[in-house]
Amino acid sequence: MGTLYEQLSLREGVEIDIGRRKGLSMQAIGQMLGRSASTISRELGRNGRPTRHWRGSYDGERADGLAARRRRWDARHKLARQPALAITVRD
Repeated sequence: MGTLYEQLSLREGVEIDIGRRKGLSMQAIGQMLGRSASTISRELGRNGRPTRHWRGSYDGERADGLAARRRRWDARHKLARQPALAITVRD
């Protein structure tokens, strides 16, 4: 059977944030959390980039909120989400 993966918890996100502020490497943070360095790297890349509304760097609590928002996102095709648009396109 395949490997079971779990999403990072809020606590882990905060620990990543603290580790980065202390200047720890991704490998050291991963060892501290029992995660691989690539998991830490992906997390920092996914949730640590500045945006138009967020100029800071990685923040564990913010990352948890972003992950929750992505889980709620309706990933269906745009035409399936917007029936009126589908009718316009069909016509």
